[in-house]
Amino acid sequence: MTVGGVSTPFAVILVVFGALAGAVIGSFGGVVRSRGWRGALHGRSRCEACGRELRWFELVPLLSYAVQSGRCRTCGAVIGAAALLAEAAGAAVGAAAALAGIALSGR
Repeated sequence: MTVGGVSTPFAVILVVFGALAGAVIGSFGGVVRSRGWRGALHGRSRCEACGRELRWFELVPLLSYAVQSGRCRTCGAVIGAAALLAEAAGAAVGAAAALAGIALSGR
């Protein structure tokens, strides 16, 4: 079975990859929004409440927010929903772009 000229399993992989890439870009966009351009390019992410530097596994878009229930692992401070929304919006745009690319490849 094909979707837009692409095999279905490959199409699913493309959409998932598009969503992941979009979530990463959305996450970076959220960092730029909160820190500005210069701040986004320097230094590691930290908890806004306690200042602890975040580990790599606490920075996985969407997944980390869900696993940590939207809170800092150290101090329990609530992580703003804006970060989650930026990542989710990026994932949606990435998945939509992948779907559009698949649809256009079948023409």
